[in-house]
Amino acid sequence: MKTLIIEDEALAAERLRKMLLAADPHIEVLATCNSIASAVDWLKKNPHPDLICMDIELSDGKCFAIFQQVDITSQLIFVTAYDEYAIQAIKLNALDYLLKPVNKSELETALIKVKKNLSSVRGEMPDLKNMESLVQGIAHHVKPKKLAISTMEGSTFVELDNIVRLEADSNYTHIYLLDGRKLLVPRTLKEYDELLSGFGFCRIHSAHMVNLSFVEKYVKGEGGQIIMHDGKAIDVSKLKRGDLMKALAIN
Repeated sequence: MKTLIIEDEALAAERLRKMLLAADPHIEVLATCNSIASAVDWLKKNPHPDLICMDIELSDGKCFAIFQQVDITSQLIFVTAYDEYAIQAIKLNALDYLLKPVNKSELETALIKVKKNLSSVRGEMPDLKNMESLVQGIAHHVKPKKLAISTMEGSTFVELDNIVRLEADSNYTHIYLLDGRKLLVPRTLKEYDELLSGFGFCRIHSAHMVNLSFVEKYVKGEGGQIIMHDGKAIDVSKLKRGDLMKALAIN
């Protein structure tokens, strides 16, 4: 698997190179670029590799500027120091990331996913149309516009503003959309709680999460109920009532 490393810290780049080779001896690290400028230059002059591992913070800016200059066709793994907003945005777009210092087991898990994507019929290359919104969102802390959803039929991007609510179903989640569609996704509601919290969504029950924009009314009770824009009544758990009240006050 041909790989490019984009990292401005020489020691970190060399450590990552050694970890990649240790994880898979068949990996061929083609080059290491230490800036946006050098990465853009290399990508314009060479065939794109199977995988690019890139640090987010480079000496001449954030790596996302690279996507504004080159149409990348490689699988991507972002490497970053902990930045909650950046990681949340990356997750929403179904991309892989590694926290510094890179952990061996997490790197191996990411590589397994990359290999799976490369061997699939579609290849599941990054959706570059959605990369622009990711770039702008992370750069300016703007609310992400879309969520990458992997269903039984494939992957699709859904506007956050079109998601009305989410409902748990064991290890699956039903996602209800504004146009009446319902998507069944093989991910838990807990995962979506971590992804969407802070972006206008609130977990109101162990089985329910809602887009606050579609909440019409709160009805008092032990935990109470909320009435959605379509008249749907959803129970609020006692444990989550405080979170809902706080979220509604903000929104």
